Amino acid sequence: MRFIDQLRDAQQRNDSWLCVGLDPNPELIPPGVSLDDFCKAIIDATVDYVCAYKFNLAFFLSYGPSGFEALGELIAGVPDAIPVILDAKFGDISITAQQHARVAFDVLNAGAVTVTPYVGIEGILPFLDYRDAMAIVLVRSTNRYGNDFQTWPSSDSPLFRYVTAEINTLAQQYPGQVGLSAAATLPRDLARIRNWAPNLPFLIPGIGAQEGDLRTAVQHGATRTGIGPIISISRAITYASRDADYAKAAGAAAEKWVADIRREREALAV
Repeated sequence: MRFIDQLRDAQQRNDSWLCVGLDPNPELIPPGVSLDDFCKAIIDATVDYVCAYKFNLAFFLSYGPSGFEALGELIAGVPDAIPVILDAKFGDISITAQQHARVAFDVLNAGAVTVTPYVGIEGILPFLDYRDAMAIVLVRSTNRYGNDFQTWPSSDSPLFRYVTAEINTLAQQYPGQVGLSAAATLPRDLARIRNWAPNLPFLIPGIGAQEGDLRTAVQHGATRTGIGPIISISRAITYASRDADYAKAAGAAAEKWVADIRREREALAV
């Protein structure tokens, strides 16, 4: 099944726009719990509440070869009905991007991957050779400060507006294969990006520990055709407890976030 169709089905089946992000930090995982056991327990505890899982490649690579192996096994263990995003933020010239695409889709069997557009369309096209997958292009990152490149040369005509326009054009050639990553920590810009790109699916990070604006994410997250946003929450769910009850706490946190998202949706529908 294509990632876009898998996502739509998962959102409808679980009535959820929640994506749980898995960023396994050995400093935060409860003592004595292995990487595998921690991630599997989080997935088992939250699977009924999500529309997707997002695996942060950097955190798994920090464990060395065993972390990369575990990542592949964990992705394979996610139920087939739930789409998987590899959060890698790849961004290089085409010859390297081809290998990044192979890693994401052939080796790890992810359904989507995040990419950065700084090298241009050349760095995105190899991911679009995989017609069932999706390339989610970073347009506005979660950091509120220090992302000066994105806002150059002015707030009225920032670089991220130009990037959005180029990705819109690319998506017309590759329907259902391109999405955007736009942060909830910058709600005004999130709303602007949706206005510029009404039909592209959004991955929205920055909710939870980074205190992004959930209402704006819900209000401006869905596409004009009704595909909901992928609202990614990591630390606020996976580390809801750092004790032996971490999995139970993660499940409870995921349930609460889903309820909060539904409440915002209902309020906006009135």
